[in-house]
Amino acid sequence: MNSRPLARSLTPLPEESLAGFLLRLAYRLDRSPARVGVLCGLSRMHNRLLAHHLLSLPSDLASTFASIAGLSVREANGLTLTGSGLAAAYAPLTATRLAQGRNHASARRQWAFNLSSRFCPACLVGDGSPVQNAFGGAWRLRWHLPVSFACTRHKSLLSSVCMRCHQPTNGPHTAERSGLLLGRSINGLHPAQCRQPVPEDRLSTDGNGLCGARLDKLNNVSLAVPREDLDRLLQLQQRIDEHLLPLAEQSAQVHKPRDRHFFLDLVAAVQLIKFSWPLASDLVGSSALAAFIDSHAAVVTAELARSPGPGTRLSRPWSPPDDPSQCAALLLAAHELLESHPGDQDALRERVQPLAVASFDRMPAHMASAFRRLDFSRGFARALARRVNGFHPAGGHQQPALRVPSRPCRFGAEHVPSFLPSSCFEAYFTGLVERMGPLTAWTIRHLRRAASLKLVEMAVGGTWPQCANILEIPRISAQHTLATLERQLAPADARKLFDQAVQRVARALDSDSQRVDYAQRRRLLSSWRMPKADWKRLCQGLGRLGNGPLSPSPEAATALVWAKVTEGDYLHSPVHNALREAGQSRTHMVAAVNQMRVAAKRNGEKSLLLRRLDDYATCLALACDQPQETLTTR
Repeated sequence: MNSRPLARSLTPLPEESLAGFLLRLAYRLDRSPARVGVLCGLSRMHNRLLAHHLLSLPSDLASTFASIAGLSVREANGLTLTGSGLAAAYAPLTATRLAQGRNHASARRQWAFNLSSRFCPACLVGDGSPVQNAFGGAWRLRWHLPVSFACTRHKSLLSSVCMRCHQPTNGPHTAERSGLLLGRSINGLHPAQCRQPVPEDRLSTDGNGLCGARLDKLNNVSLAVPREDLDRLLQLQQRIDEHLLPLAEQSAQVHKPRDRHFFLDLVAAVQLIKFSWPLASDLVGSSALAAFIDSHAAVVTAELARSPGPGTRLSRPWSPPDDPSQCAALLLAAHELLESHPGDQDALRERVQPLAVASFDRMPAHMASAFRRLDFSRGFARALARRVNGFHPAGGHQQPALRVPSRPCRFGAEHVPSFLPSSCFEAYFTGLVERMGPLTAWTIRHLRRAASLKLVEMAVGGTWPQCANILEIPRISAQHTLATLERQLAPADARKLFDQAVQRVARALDSDSQRVDYAQRRRLLSSWRMPKADWKRLCQGLGRLGNGPLSPSPEAATALVWAKVTEGDYLHSPVHNALREAGQSRTHMVAAVNQMRVAAKRNGEKSLLLRRLDDYATCLALACDQPQETLTTR
């Protein structure tokens, strides 16, 4: 392998790609790109220039290339998507594993990059400097990204094909595997000349088997786009370019935190729009732009119709359009979907849900599952997630990417009791109670339990059985609660009032600086029983309590105190569960608890005992909130 420095080289242009640099260098040295690749140590087998070098260069190869070409290692790496900083800015690139599998289909499916570069003819002409007059302007790295569809400097859409042969600049053909460059063995071509092989009757005068048309002499493709639409597309490209600024460039400006989900959400929204088209046609607001999406969606629909079954992997429906006009229209619609109501989660969900339902109905099951596994921001995942009675569906495929908290919360699941406290229910559920009319004690219990389940779903996400498990509520009890309320909250306004009430509770929890850790209380009291000495002291002076089947007992007192401290259902208390697991009757304990609760409104000894138990529970709760203190469990 040659290790001598080249006699002549070039300084990389700003944002220049490795492929573009090799084209310019080969033209200056009057050698083929393949030969230059060999001389620079980039080609080691069959003179091939590997496509994954566009993504990054191995460190040893970058050092060798830099030394031979008279570059710094930073300049050499800067010719790649990773070394330039674009990979750090463009999240879909981080999921690309091109170096391992050399499979460009997966990269296109993720909208990571296009091997065939788009281009701006005016940029390829150069800036008028002697060097660019001689060897042309830069083939820019960002032109390989699907989200680059326009040149804001020259106020035009990019081109993707040669106007003579109508082929992409570096599209694969049957002659060889996809590589960094087509026609790599041909020398003498200007960097802006088309390298696509063509039939003999359409050959260039050079007779080298390639098209040879000058790509910097193309007509302006933007003339087909109405001026008003072009202005909107250029504004979108400007915003996208701001997110694509390499970290080094951004640090010189006013620093803005990088939103890694900006592009992930944008691409996911594009997929929803194309798979549900024309359901979202109102988003583009232009018949010309809608026509671009029509043409691409027709190809996608035809491809899905040919799918023979779940064993087939389809990459084309996922892939970005090759045509920059189609890509631009889709991205504009996606951006409008995401940004039409900034910060309004409900409005976004209202727009996204119909598109999601239509898309998943049209996709094969394996594609729908693949979509749900994509990486989204939590806000977009909340809008996308399917819900049944306010919760993620309990059955079907596991969808961890979509089972996210339904709102940003400052409180956690540990701050939610298994029963919404009575004081909280009375403070925030007045409107719902008035709407539903007189409520039974059991309906109120169901509402308090459902509110707690919903608060956990808000805080950590998950299905209702998962939320019930976090709160240590038996699944059958949670299921019965939700089934009961499904009927009683059937009127749309009742369900809405319930959701609004829970939202008010959530806001109160967010602002509470002294939130109770109910999970810790449940954990510390999981094996707690009323100590005999404490029970004796609590009953002191209450000689008429008796020892009958309905008389207060240590077990009933344990259940009541546990329910008071944890704000839980005494029927789910550890002592009640222990009796059930041991096969013993719980009838007497339940009857004793109910007798004391009924007696609470009277002035008898049971009422006095209940007040003592309340005071005892208050002290025990304080002890639980200071876990360094030891609880008696005998």
